[in-house]
Amino acid sequence: MDQNGIVKQIKGNKAIVTIKRKTSCGESCDSCSAMCKVPSVNITADLIDGVKVGDTVEVFSEDINVLKYALVLYGLPLLLMVAVILMTNAIFKGENGQLYAGLCGIASLAVSFIILKIYDKKESSKKSFKYFIVKKVEE
Repeated sequence: MDQNGIVKQIKGNKAIVTIKRKTSCGESCDSCSAMCKVPSVNITADLIDGVKVGDTVEVFSEDINVLKYALVLYGLPLLLMVAVILMTNAIFKGENGQLYAGLCGIASLAVSFIILKIYDKKESSKKSFKYFIVKKVEE
């Protein structure tokens, strides 16, 4: 995944780069009528020669880590909810079974968000997202 950012600080062989988050509405904010504010994110990237503070650079991150993170983020709650609904429906028969299955399915979503919060903290501490400055962007 490639994005452009601005080098804010250099620490040894690493650079702190500010990039704008990708949004669902794309990158054409000028033509958008939603007037949403796109927050910036600071990342740490490996530095290349010739880059200094204030330069616009192209930053690359490995797509496999982003895909793995998205799969866990969206897949885990869905799988957990479906499994809990099916098990609860099998245990409780009759009209009340569907009600219990629905309530337990909603409760499983809350549990999955707690699991995701723990997973996010673990992944953040491992710094599994590795960023590289590919090139300096000429303006």
